[in-house]
Amino acid sequence: MASSLTAREIAPFPREFVAMEKPGQLPQSRVVSGVRDIAVVWLAGATNRYQHGVLGDDLEASRLMIEMRDGRSLSVELPAERVFEDLEPRLADLDGDNKDEILVVESDTHLGASLTVYGVVDGCLMRRAATPFLGRPNRWLNPVGVGDFDADGRLDIALVATPHIGGILRLYHFTLPTLSQFAKVGGVSTHRIGSTELGLGQVVSGSDRDRLLVPDQLRRSLILLEWSSSGLRELTRVTLPAPVSSSLKSVGRHAWRFRVQDGRHMEVRLD
Repeated sequence: MASSLTAREIAPFPREFVAMEKPGQLPQSRVVSGVRDIAVVWLAGATNRYQHGVLGDDLEASRLMIEMRDGRSLSVELPAERVFEDLEPRLADLDGDNKDEILVVESDTHLGASLTVYGVVDGCLMRRAATPFLGRPNRWLNPVGVGDFDADGRLDIALVATPHIGGILRLYHFTLPTLSQFAKVGGVSTHRIGSTELGLGQVVSGSDRDRLLVPDQLRRSLILLEWSSSGLRELTRVTLPAPVSSSLKSVGRHAWRFRVQDGRHMEVRLD
């Protein structure tokens, strides 16, 4: 796989407008469409019972909602000490059964955030697996995505824990009932505190294994990382004129556009 990153300034592109699309949908959140058994998934039941505000306001979701391909509607309501501290549930078939699982950030008022995997089991939407909670309130994590990072033919999960304070990229195998961490590296960040932009890191498809494109802790560089038996290693990086401030949007194979904090619009390419 090629491993040279280049960045250039480009003409301004329009901001995406996020509209409320489903009943009770959490403000600023996004409805996600699926291609397997789950037709759509979204977050609902806005509550201010966990006032961390990492995503820009004091509202979080108390409910996860799905519509199945066969027309059924299913939901999960969290107990009073929990919220979904997220804006965009993620769909992926983690176990290869042609049915989607849902990845979403679930936070506890005493223990902070966990990445939780929900799925439909015997006609009910159920919690299937999760990472341990980070251990204290007001500690958050940001999922990056899923990919086959260790070339074993199965999907793995990538997230950045505490992206605002020494962010740690962690990789997990999908195991039940606890996701199993198999790699980590510090010094990265995929979020600016108070922002609704969650996609500052991206999974990069590869011929033998998938890689990860993530900003460094200051968000002034983008780094391409690859897992090997000795751990996560840097393949290449590119320095930016200002910190990344928006999600990386794909504009073709191995090319992404985004904004930086001084307002400029950029494109990065992997050649």
